[in-house]
Amino acid sequence: MATKSKAVTDVISQNYRSQPSMEEQMAIVVKRVGEVVNMVPKSPLYWESIELLAKDEVSRGIFYALPNECKLHYLKRKTHACNQREEEPFYGESRNYDWD
Repeated sequence: MATKSKAVTDVISQNYRSQPSMEEQMAIVVKRVGEVVNMVPKSPLYWESIELLAKDEVSRGIFYALPNECKLHYLKRKTHACNQREEEPFYGESRNYDWD
């Protein structure tokens, strides 16, 4: 009985240690979203998809399991976000400051 308990404990410990860190998991999410065919970087869909998959493990699992040709459609349905590049906001006049 003691041997069985130790074996179970060892398996649980091994599974716990094999989990990637939160930072590693999020890096994978960002990489996978960036690899989606026809995904426009810096679009609202890009950012919303990263946030969705970072927060929702079920959606992340579904996204990872889908064939590549279905991933963009899935993200559009889940986020309702636009897949057009979002320009960086521009405030005021452009000035070259000399900070020396």
